[in-house]
Amino acid sequence: MATAISTAGSVQPDTLAQQLCLDVADIDVAHVQTYTSVSELGAKGVGESGTGAAPAVVMNAVNDALRPFAARVTSQPMTPEVVLQALGKV
Repeated sequence: MATAISTAGSVQPDTLAQQLCLDVADIDVAHVQTYTSVSELGAKGVGESGTGAAPAVVMNAVNDALRPFAARVTSQPMTPEVVLQALGKV
């Protein structure tokens, strides 16, 4: 499949996927550093706030998978040994 070029020089996409790719705007990434006096290093750690729920999500998924076996994991780290112990295999 060849992409056509108009007489004005613009790309004429053949497929919807090509059209969608052409409609994506350029993204400019900029970093703004502001320090805080609250921590020793002046760091804030705001970017890590979204990672707090990950361990709970993984534990809930493991416990959902273990439910048919009447097993439950309640401690971390969730190693294979902990899961096997919950299943009564160790």
